[in-house]
Amino acid sequence: MHTEQQSFRGYEIQVTNNPALWYAAIYRTDPTLPEIDWVALNIRATSVSPAFQEAKQVINEALGRSG
Repeated sequence: MHTEQQSFRGYEIQVTNNPALWYAAIYRTDPTLPEIDWVALNIRATSVSPAFQEAKQVINEALGRSG
């Protein structure tokens, strides 16, 4: 399995290729940020870039709701 990582707004996004799809996991790096239940969201895409974009959208929505 191939994994790529990006940091975004205090979260670490890990995108892993599992044969047919890319799955995104989101981990907060600061305990004061809202926790995101990425398992329940089941973020997946057919390529790496859309998986990162969807994860970033989820983070933006979580931070918008918390602010």
